[in-house]
Amino acid sequence: MKAVAFLLLSLSMAAVANAFFQQATASKSKLTQQAVDIFGEKFPYNQPPRKKWILDQYVSLGVPKTDIDGTRYDKVGKGNGKRLTDITEKQAADAFNQIASLYGGERAIEMVKIFPICLAFDKTQFKDSFAAWSGIFGEEETKEMVLRNPGLLAVRAAEAAKASDQTMVFSYIVAATRPIGKAGPIGIMLLVTVPFIEAATGISIREPFLATFGINI
Repeated sequence: MKAVAFLLLSLSMAAVANAFFQQATASKSKLTQQAVDIFGEKFPYNQPPRKKWILDQYVSLGVPKTDIDGTRYDKVGKGNGKRLTDITEKQAADAFNQIASLYGGERAIEMVKIFPICLAFDKTQFKDSFAAWSGIFGEEETKEMVLRNPGLLAVRAAEAAKASDQTMVFSYIVAATRPIGKAGPIGIMLLVTVPFIEAATGISIREPFLATFGINI
């Protein structure tokens, strides 16, 4: 009798677990498709190769093929005509799933809404970069930092390991200036010059500015 009861209990638990995983998979698939669609609206799939840059034409007309540092002009922007955003729907889905596995599905879809091109970044770096930041800031802090600034997904692991408090602060600045629209990046560029202005004038600018967003450094 006990054996029958145990068997029934096991089957019941298995059914519940199976239903849970099926629901989780369906939810994940829905978010994945949403991410793929968002990217496709911004950067259509199956675009024809881009045209040669005008620089390529200059090279073909006899302009020197190397800069003074040896960089070949004829290699710049030429390649095989592919753009960073020339990826397939499967590649976009794979990138999203990798982001979701690290940051969670809801955060991942928000990142795509904010910065669709993140799905074109090198997904093989996502895990190691996340690990590097987590070792510096902690996992939850890292997740929130990258949500504020999804552009960080482009950072390779070796560079992520060099992150400092400025990386965290910059994520707040990016998030705070995003609603401004195109003027946001201009404001960010101005903030980059703030240390030089402070050094020249002796007037503190950055700390009062960041304090308006509740950021203490």
